[in-house]
Amino acid sequence: MSKAPSAPVARQRAERGHRRLLIGTNITLAACAMAWVAYIAPNLTSPAIPQVAGRISRGEQYELDQLRQIVAENLPAAQRQCGAKTMRELLLLQLAIADESIRSASPKQADADTEAVASASRALLLCAPSEGLGWLGSYWSAIRQEGFGPRTAALLGLSYKFAPHEAWLQLIRAPLALRVYGALSPELKNSAIQDFTDIFGARLFPSAAALYQAAAAGARPELLDRTCSAPETDRELFRRYVTDKGLQLRHPCYPSDERPSYVRN
Repeated sequence: MSKAPSAPVARQRAERGHRRLLIGTNITLAACAMAWVAYIAPNLTSPAIPQVAGRISRGEQYELDQLRQIVAENLPAAQRQCGAKTMRELLLLQLAIADESIRSASPKQADADTEAVASASRALLLCAPSEGLGWLGSYWSAIRQEGFGPRTAALLGLSYKFAPHEAWLQLIRAPLALRVYGALSPELKNSAIQDFTDIFGARLFPSAAALYQAAAAGARPELLDRTCSAPETDRELFRRYVTDKGLQLRHPCYPSDERPSYVRN
């Protein structure tokens, strides 16, 4: 009890000593954290990052320059703190930037964004070596910089090892793996098929149809095999999303309906 009166005095001194560091921020510091102000104030990350990352993982789009600014303003602080959660969210943003950049930007910008994914992935893995997204980001950048080979296959394998059933990560990883299905080892083929199986089993039929569309021709029969035990209503919903993409399913579990369209409907 004798120390209580000194707390306000200590707080005022700390605030005066670090006022310049706190200008423009809205951080509320607990009294017990005052000794850390000099370190924490320049290292805090934006509270909006989780919301933006979550929206991107659900397919929402943002202006690339806006996302680049968020990453640039927050990644150094997250790296200094070794904040794996924030670094993971920022890597997701960087992946979204690079993925869009490859399709729409100049080759020079696309190369820079791809290298940024590689750098952010390495930084995340230094703090959290078992982080599946870090290994997936490393694979994503390496396959674009080097092509598919033993090293990139190993990176993909580590992503499966540390995050075999994380649905949001599977939605990113599965199309990458299924596109190179013919080059995968039997173990990685099984893992890629399992990604699809998990997504189909979660009744995410639009996503499952997109994966089927992205898959190499040799993978497609294997994917359909995994759906045979599903209820007929689920298979028909999946078929509808696939046919909406202009594809036809030719498989014993999806018999052709030869009736006229007015009867089928």
